[in-house]
Amino acid sequence: MKKFLAIVLIAAMMFSFASFAVAEEPVKITVFHYMAQAVKQAGLDAIEAAYTELHPNVTFTNIYYNQGTDYFPQLSTALSSGDQPNIIMGNPGLYPDLVSEGFVMDLTDNETIKAMNLPSGDLGDVSADGKIYGFPIDFKSWGIFYNKTIFEEQGLEVPTTLTELNALQDKLIAAGIDPYVRSHNDAVYGDIECRNTVWTRALAAGDIDVFENLMNGTKKFKDYPYFAEALENWKMRLVGARADDMSNTQDMGLEVFAAGGAAMRYDGTWAIGDMLSKKPEFEIGFFIAPIDDEGSAKLNVQVDQSFMVNPQAKNADVALDFMEYWLTQGVVWSEMSQMPLNTGVVSDNLMPMVKTLAEMKGTGDIAHYGDFTMPLSSAFTTAWRTELTTFAESTLTGGGMTVEQCLDNLQKAFDEVIALN
Repeated sequence: MKKFLAIVLIAAMMFSFASFAVAEEPVKITVFHYMAQAVKQAGLDAIEAAYTELHPNVTFTNIYYNQGTDYFPQLSTALSSGDQPNIIMGNPGLYPDLVSEGFVMDLTDNETIKAMNLPSGDLGDVSADGKIYGFPIDFKSWGIFYNKTIFEEQGLEVPTTLTELNALQDKLIAAGIDPYVRSHNDAVYGDIECRNTVWTRALAAGDIDVFENLMNGTKKFKDYPYFAEALENWKMRLVGARADDMSNTQDMGLEVFAAGGAAMRYDGTWAIGDMLSKKPEFEIGFFIAPIDDEGSAKLNVQVDQSFMVNPQAKNADVALDFMEYWLTQGVVWSEMSQMPLNTGVVSDNLMPMVKTLAEMKGTGDIAHYGDFTMPLSSAFTTAWRTELTTFAESTLTGGGMTVEQCLDNLQKAFDEVIALN
């Protein structure tokens, strides 16, 4: 019996030594992402550096591609090579092929994610076909950022109704001040301009399957009145056109805004860090764009940084451990990027605005994209954004496209995508 126990003990020690040796071997983790913002890239470096302090044998290689052009093609090429990325940025619902082909790990039973007690919307945003495939690090929202100095000089108050917002815009134009600086060179902006009306109204009506129905063709855009309402609300903000409305990239628009070139900018919270990097002393405020005069607008919430682990790549266990670390110990990321964490954890190094966003999300009085049955897939998202950008250009340049015509164009574009499937 003693001999047997000795053998067991030796075997256990040998296993322990072997595990330690494996743990100390050099490990390279490759991260594929599409974070264009400098502060986010710096945040990624920071969270990786914090992990490497605990695990000196682990190094990271970050590979960036533009989401709208070459991210997915380059990712597909990398996945078909012998040197696959370990961690892949993206919403699993947008990349169904990655799920079906086994390039993303099923995290449904992951104990770390379970322990976070995240709301259903956060988990829905990183799920596909009822299973969790991504780590929901932080969240984004959107609305109107405003130059506090200009508002004070003009005696303006933050509007709480649609009527007040329209009057404020008129007052700025009368004073010779551009109400908005826009960045419609990036198709995401038409999208986020319409989301607040669509998401808020759809969830209030119980239409959680609206995007699923539009993609499978069982419903049309005109079956849901809030799409027309969203376009009308947005059209009211497409005033005071500037020559650079359609040519500005996000970064160019932020440069103009930080320099005081316009009073307001409709943007996502992902841009907060970059706004401050342009001008650290910039005094900015934020409000949710009103969608009516009854105060119906809600904070839109969508998981921003979502990352998937590739189980087919080498060192998948280390990649998984790193993502669990990021989810639970992500304050250094939040401080660098000024993005609010889904866990609700904040620090004194966050802007008051970022803390407020985290608090607002915590109330649950929000419109969360993850509460819809399905997100728009990448092909439908492209079609949606393309037609909205065309609508913006027509409106801003005097082309005269009507809301009715835009809805027809959207439906035609969706029908074409459906026909290809």
